[in-house]
Amino acid sequence: MLVPVARKIMDNRKCFIERVFPVEGVWDVKIGDFVEPFSRLGSCVFSQNKMTLPSDFKPRDIKGTEKFFYVDTLLGNVKKEKIFAPYDGTLKKLEDKKYVYEENPRKYFLLSGVWGTVKSLYGKSSALIETQSKDISFTYSTEFHSSGELVVFPNPSDILKKSYLENFVKGIKGKIIYIGNHVGLEVVKRAYELGASAVIVGSCHTDVFNFANNNGFSFGVFSGFGNIRTPEEIYKYLSSVSYRYVFFEGAKNILRIPVREEDMKILNKKEKITDINIINPEYVKNVEPGMRVQALQRPYFGWFGVVDRVSEFSIFVKFGSDERTVEIRLPNFLIIE
Repeated sequence: MLVPVARKIMDNRKCFIERVFPVEGVWDVKIGDFVEPFSRLGSCVFSQNKMTLPSDFKPRDIKGTEKFFYVDTLLGNVKKEKIFAPYDGTLKKLEDKKYVYEENPRKYFLLSGVWGTVKSLYGKSSALIETQSKDISFTYSTEFHSSGELVVFPNPSDILKKSYLENFVKGIKGKIIYIGNHVGLEVVKRAYELGASAVIVGSCHTDVFNFANNNGFSFGVFSGFGNIRTPEEIYKYLSSVSYRYVFFEGAKNILRIPVREEDMKILNKKEKITDINIINPEYVKNVEPGMRVQALQRPYFGWFGVVDRVSEFSIFVKFGSDERTVEIRLPNFLIIE
């Protein structure tokens, strides 16, 4: 029987990554230059942090519309709570009589994040780099774009708590965090509050996904809704590239991981992988014993197993170390590569 195939990890031999200044900047590269992940493309100067203060904030000793404060000095109070400056910056009074505190402008270096060649420079705003990547497909993701350093928490996920986010890695802000096989709402809320760039997981319940979507938060699910493990090959690959700069492309349902050109490996050397295969990895194959499949039939929805035998309208699958086989009827499964 012919069954759809889904490649979870795809070789992308040619793609383009856009790197954008937060404000207009100055380029240190030119078209045709080869860059590596920590190559500086250019720099700009801007205020990199801003804190909006509550409406009941009462400032300390400010006579005009703005005042400079050094880090750790008292800005004012919210009722009985004292608010201190988290960095050197300026307290500003807005037209609606509310206050914001902005960090002093400082130099920001825009890094490449990839191995590749600068193909174009758009004014003083963005650069387009031709590169290559490993793309890991999500089953579901919010349709947002973000990028950042990848941090991989260890499985199993049931040991994770909100404090794990705060204690496992110093400075979670701006990072893309793989949290584990399954994640709950409180953990994702805390990651959002701490300023994570994105959260990626094996599975979750719909309330978690809805929270991320409603708050414009980058959130990707590898396996599906429920309590489903991350495929082992995905977890192993993520662990091998932890702390690499990666790109969450939610509209395309992929996590894009830049690689060196010499590190690219075609999954099946006998098969010619075309640009169509790369853009649309789903195609069909005859299902055979020994193939890995993902079940889409309850109560095994989302589970990954190995085909034991094939009948006319169904397959029999072994899940994990269980020696028993479970019948999964067509079309309730996908071949996974």
